[in-house]
Amino acid sequence: MSVTEDPTATKQKMEEPLQLVYNIDEKLVLNRDALKVLQSIDDPMLVVAMVGAARTGKSYLLNCLAGEKMGFSVDSTVQSHTKGIWMWFRTLPQRPNEVLLLLDTEGLGDPEKGDIDNDHSIYSLAILLSSIFIYNGQKNIDQQSLQDLHFVTELSKRIQMKSKPDDSDSWDFVRFFPEFVWLIRDMTLTMTIDGTPVTPNEYLEYSLKLKNSEIRKQDKEYNELRRCIRNHFPSRCCFAFPFPTHPNNVRQLQELEDKDLDEGFVKERKNFINYIHTHTKVKRVVGGQLVTGRRFVELAKAYVGMMADGVLPCVESSVAKLVEVENKAAADDALKFYDDSMKEFSESNCYSVRKLIELYNKRSSEALDMFQKRSMNNNSDQHIEQLEEKMSSTYNSVMVNMKKRSQEECETLLKKVMSSIKKNLTSRHYLRPGGFQKLQKDLDKAIKEYKEKTMNQTEWCAVLTHFLEEEKHNFDHIQEMDSKLKDKQMRISAVKEELSRLIHEKLKMEQERNAAEERRNKEIMDQIRKRFEDGKKCSADELMEAMEHMSSEMKKYEVEGRKEDAERAQQRYEYLKKKYEEATKWSFMKFGRRLLQIF
Repeated sequence: MSVTEDPTATKQKMEEPLQLVYNIDEKLVLNRDALKVLQSIDDPMLVVAMVGAARTGKSYLLNCLAGEKMGFSVDSTVQSHTKGIWMWFRTLPQRPNEVLLLLDTEGLGDPEKGDIDNDHSIYSLAILLSSIFIYNGQKNIDQQSLQDLHFVTELSKRIQMKSKPDDSDSWDFVRFFPEFVWLIRDMTLTMTIDGTPVTPNEYLEYSLKLKNSEIRKQDKEYNELRRCIRNHFPSRCCFAFPFPTHPNNVRQLQELEDKDLDEGFVKERKNFINYIHTHTKVKRVVGGQLVTGRRFVELAKAYVGMMADGVLPCVESSVAKLVEVENKAAADDALKFYDDSMKEFSESNCYSVRKLIELYNKRSSEALDMFQKRSMNNNSDQHIEQLEEKMSSTYNSVMVNMKKRSQEECETLLKKVMSSIKKNLTSRHYLRPGGFQKLQKDLDKAIKEYKEKTMNQTEWCAVLTHFLEEEKHNFDHIQEMDSKLKDKQMRISAVKEELSRLIHEKLKMEQERNAAEERRNKEIMDQIRKRFEDGKKCSADELMEAMEHMSSEMKKYEVEGRKEDAERAQQRYEYLKKKYEEATKWSFMKFGRRLLQIF
């Protein structure tokens, strides 16, 4: 995939627009700096893309949506300023947990390009990436303005829904296509049909009616364009703007105050801005998954990469790649969080098994929660399994290293406190009357000092017991010279009892750890189940919206006397209905079968 870097870009800031897509030698190239900025966005995005003829004021209205007078380049000369696609993200008070991402595309029919295929690539990308697609037209809705949208008829040839397309491939477009908004700039006609006043929305729908006859080639092209708009875009609306101000003032439009503008223009601009700012259609991929800045970047990379390779951008393949990238990144971040905590514990010189188990239970639960929040439902089970395995492996490694270090420190300390006793055993100092009493006294003192210095060590008892067992033959030899056998055995037995107690306590802690894991796994399954049900509902809602749209179009075709179009709309409706029925029958038990095996 082609990516280039803009040396003048402001890193990680969006104080002003930034070019997202370059148009270099009639090929689309992503700007690496823009991708870095987008990757910092963790919130869902309302993505608004605007297209239209060159020098028709697209940038001005996008600046209005951004709440700024200056931003996207606005110019009234004959030369088009916007090349490729520019972006600007803004946060809105009424959308505190979402981001408004504005995309400004280069003008249709720019004479400096002369390549219509390049236009098609840019607008196909804008449709693929946006949740609201705005066409900025001039004067009124006529054949010429609709002709500027002829690229819509090419979409089925330029966008692929499935990795293995069939005859119904384009029937799914309505499921992921953005809302279509038509802006009529400098409206000159009276908004009436057959003498009856109509709204801009009614005017748009009237303009999209088909001609009864398709004998002539022009009539077929006329109808085909309207069919594509009606069949592909799930919802449509229209805003009609009168001329904003006196022609002499247009060059300074972005600098004018509302009092200097036409009252009707200001009113319609306010309606348009409010409509976009309060719109609920945030960007989602098929199936209802929300698109954040990171996910937007992966989609852009996939689509532009396919275009660069001369392959049709495929929605299904791009979403599958996005899911894999996002879930792997979520798992990597969660594992890093967990590993950092374990590393910090390992370097803290803490030797408490209980504290390690408590830390493992807490951090592994938090890491899995992090993964759940960032990951996407599809294919997340394998990443959960790998994450669990790696966290458990890290825990075992830390436990082994902790015991090893504890053993080494305890052995070093025990050797030091027992050095005089070892020396006396070697020199046969205790092989005399009362020698065993002297040995007991020395052992008591050494063990007391050892325990005080190693009481927080996991291996203190095991190391001490090993030492006493190792020296047992020396103690037995001294026993023969003394009558305190019972006392001596009781003292060694006390140490063994302490070791047994610690082993029992360790077993209890492991049982507590397993119980905590079971509780955590149940919580995870509950979270996954909820996300599955949410995703199922989103997918069903998405299909229901598409069905309602197709049903509405079918009825409109019937009213227009378009029997064949109504039948085709009926076929699309039945296709979507079948998918809806399949989606509503999705079973979590089937979806989560592998997860149930893991947990």
